[in-house]
Amino acid sequence: MIKKTFLLLSFFVMVLMITACSGLDRLVSGNSADVPEGATEIVMWNLFAGGDAAYMQEIVDKYNNSQDTYFINNVQQEYEEYYTKLLTSLGAGKGPDIAVSHAHTLPELVNLDVVEKLDSLAEEVGIDWSEYNKNILESTMFDNQHYAIPIDTHPHIFYINNELVGEAGLLNDDGTLKMDKTPSGYREFFNTLKNELPEGKFPFAFVTAGVDSFRHWWSYYSQLGGEHIVTEDLENPTYALDTEKAIEAAEYMLKFWYEDEVIPLNLADFYSDFQSGKAATIATGVWSTGTWENTEGLEITAMPLPNIFGEKGAWGGSHTLVIPSYEETDPVKQKGALEFMNYAADEGAIWAKAGHIPAKDTVVESEAFQEMPYREDYAQTADYINFMDRTIYARAINDIMVRNLDLIWTKEVTPEEGFQLVETEVKDLIAD
Repeated sequence: MIKKTFLLLSFFVMVLMITACSGLDRLVSGNSADVPEGATEIVMWNLFAGGDAAYMQEIVDKYNNSQDTYFINNVQQEYEEYYTKLLTSLGAGKGPDIAVSHAHTLPELVNLDVVEKLDSLAEEVGIDWSEYNKNILESTMFDNQHYAIPIDTHPHIFYINNELVGEAGLLNDDGTLKMDKTPSGYREFFNTLKNELPEGKFPFAFVTAGVDSFRHWWSYYSQLGGEHIVTEDLENPTYALDTEKAIEAAEYMLKFWYEDEVIPLNLADFYSDFQSGKAATIATGVWSTGTWENTEGLEITAMPLPNIFGEKGAWGGSHTLVIPSYEETDPVKQKGALEFMNYAADEGAIWAKAGHIPAKDTVVESEAFQEMPYREDYAQTADYINFMDRTIYARAINDIMVRNLDLIWTKEVTPEEGFQLVETEVKDLIAD
């Protein structure tokens, strides 16, 4: 209770400060829209950019053209300021009717009581929760209550340059990798690439520090059987990192930079290195699929990050849609909002153009999705993604992990020292 009160006080202080500095009317204002006569306007805020933004607008336009009862006004917000604006507007009672939330941010919104429980309304609308992937759906539930409609999951996966890997003799006739799916077999695969690639090419495009490295580590930690950093208690978690598995995953990753030397240190732009054909492989998020498949001359295979430690596991996030909670509710708008949210999930084949895995199993099994190149090859990852712990501290813990893992990757501290720093910082964060 103390923590929740502190967070609420901090939140309202933030509201006052931002309102005073920038003006509330400007902060919560959205895009103007020509709402058809007789239609109920439903304002949706989103944080998407690039291809994601275009595909979401395609879904919105398709919905608006499919019926005349509701009109979705899709308002684009700046990513860096999105959650600050959203919380500020909700505190003032002038926010949107639908909002996008990452799954790892949902615990904060639920704890602040600023989003609606959906179960009663979902029954009225006729939502069939069994259509959704169970693993993805569970990441949006608290105390067995549904608080969001997930529209996707976006895991950390593995891409290969077919030409370079094939010329190194590491592709089977069916396009699968010639690789023993063990820790030593995975290293051998990259070392063979190093020996066989032509001059100027290298085996693995990857960052020496940053969020991708954390996600890579989290995938290996999960494959080793690691599940948590803290327990999934919304307000009062306890420290739960399996330090032995955490160190093992980190020590394994370090070999790629410093022992095997299959990843060049401090790459300036590892995306460009893969896209330009300099690197044979890359590990990153599925949102890159659209970029790679539209790059002339680049033939790729997209696949789950190889499960080499005995258990299936991968980092993954999820975009969800929520209905903000206000003192005065509009049942008509809320019903329309949820109908659109479920419609957006049904249109997952459009959303999958960005590379994401649709949240509904019914969409993944559909002909429209199955006919898409690459996506089906990694869609099974959705079943075993290890989502970040569901706690109000998730975003802060993510920052702690990235910062201290960076010290390990750059060899400023040992893995043992790095995870001692993690333990101290996380325990300080979650302490009463």
